[in-house]
Amino acid sequence: MKKLLLIGLAVSIMSCKALGYGETTFHIGMSETEFKQNNKYASYVYGDDTGIRIYRTFNQYQQAYKFFIFSKDKLVRFEEGSLPDDFRYMRL
Repeated sequence: MKKLLLIGLAVSIMSCKALGYGETTFHIGMSETEFKQNNKYASYVYGDDTGIRIYRTFNQYQQAYKFFIFSKDKLVRFEEGSLPDDFRYMRL
C-alpha cells in the first residue's frame, strides 16, 4: 500500500510539472542556452540590436507572468508582471 501511495504521489508531482505548474529554473548569470534547455515553456518576446533579449513564462497556478532579461547571452534581471505585455514598461 505504501508503494502505491508513493507512486501516486510521484505521478501527481510529475504531471504538475508537465502542465507548467512547476517553478521556472534560473539563476542570475546563467547563459541563454542553458535557460532555454531548463525552461521549455519560456517564449521569446523581445530583442534588439544591443543584445537585449526578453523571455516570458506564465504560471497558471499563480496567474502571473515572469520576464527574464538577457544581455550578451547572460541573465541579468528578472521581473514579474500581471499582463503578458508588461515587459514593454520595464526600464532596459
